[in-house]
Amino acid sequence: MRLARGKKRTAMVDPNMCSPEKCDPDEGICIAAKACSHNIIMQDPFDQPMIFQDMCQACGDCAEACPLDAIKVRYAGRAM
Repeated sequence: MRLARGKKRTAMVDPNMCSPEKCDPDEGICIAAKACSHNIIMQDPFDQPMIFQDMCQACGDCAEACPLDAIKVRYAGRAM
């Protein structure tokens, strides 16, 4: 498959599936945010994580770590 010029893969959070209180009921910390080796996922306790897509390396570590399957690596600009 050929990539169109300018297309970038990035991790994206599905807000309908993400529920930090299920990841960590006591502290509400997202497991996927902790798994990001590039430290580009920010999160306040019990809020959904925010991925800085312009800095995302699309490595997939966060997607693999998410127990709710709420993070996918996709082409930027595409809907979940």
